[in-house]
Amino acid sequence: MAREVAEAEARSFGRTAGLLSIGIGSAGLLTYVYFSVASHVLDKVDYGEVVVLWSAVFVTISTLFRPVEQLLSRTIAERQAREQPIGQPLRVAATIQLALAAVFAVSALALRDPLQDQLLSGNETLYWILVTAVLAFGASFFARGFLAGSRRFALYAVLLLAESTARVSFALAVAVGIASGQTAVALGIVAAPLLSLMVVPLAFARRAAAQSHVAPAPSAPGSGPPEFTLRAGGGFAAAVLVIMVSEQSLLNAGPLLVKASEGAARRSGGSAR
Repeated sequence: MAREVAEAEARSFGRTAGLLSIGIGSAGLLTYVYFSVASHVLDKVDYGEVVVLWSAVFVTISTLFRPVEQLLSRTIAERQAREQPIGQPLRVAATIQLALAAVFAVSALALRDPLQDQLLSGNETLYWILVTAVLAFGASFFARGFLAGSRRFALYAVLLLAESTARVSFALAVAVGIASGQTAVALGIVAAPLLSLMVVPLAFARRAAAQSHVAPAPSAPGSGPPEFTLRAGGGFAAAVLVIMVSEQSLLNAGPLLVKASEGAARRSGGSAR
C-alpha cells in the first residue's frame, strides 16, 4: 500500500513538474513575442527606452527579491516534508521582503533624478513604471517562493503564464490599434506582475482546504518545530543576495551603466551648448 501511494505521488509530481516546464518555456516565448511586437510598433528610440526599462526592472528584481523566493521555497519544502507548520517562515520571509522593498522605494526616490534623466531619457512616466513594477514583482516573487516550496507547480506555471500573457497583451493592443505609443507598451511591464497575483488567493484557499481535512498530530511537550528566526532567514537571504549582485553585475549591469553614461554625457553636452 505504501509503495502504491509513493508511486502515485511520484507520478503526480512528474506531471506537475512537466506543467511547470511548459509554463516556463511558454513564458519565455511570450516575453520574446512582447519585445518582437514592441520593436515593430515603436520607433527605435522609444523601443530602446522600453528595453532599458525592462533591463533595469529585471536586474533589480533578480537581485533584491530572488533571495526571498529561494528562502521561501527551501524552508517551506523542508518544513512540509517534516510535517511542521510554515507560518513562522512565511512571517520572517515577509518581513525581509518588505524591508527590501522599502529600501528600494527610498533609494529610487532619492535617486530619481539620475534614474529618470540619465537612465530613462528624462521620461517621468517610465520612471514611475520602473518603481511600481519593481514593487509589484516583490509580491510576485514572494508568491513564487510559496508556490515552489509547497510544490504547487501547476499554479506556479499559471502565475508565469498570467504574467507573460498580460505583458504581451499591451504590445498586441498597440499593434491592433486599441492603444498607441510607448507608454501603452511599457505599461505591460507593470501590469504583468500585478495580474499574475490573481493565483495567490487560489493558492491559499487550497492550502486552507487541505489543512481542514488533516487532523493535527499529537506532539509531546517540548517537541515542537525549531524556531525559524529573522536572523537565520536574513543570513540565508543575505548570502543569496551577494550571489545575485555578483551574477547581475557580470551579466546585465554593463548595458545599463553605458546607457546611464550616455544620458549624463548628453545632458552635459546640452548644458555646454
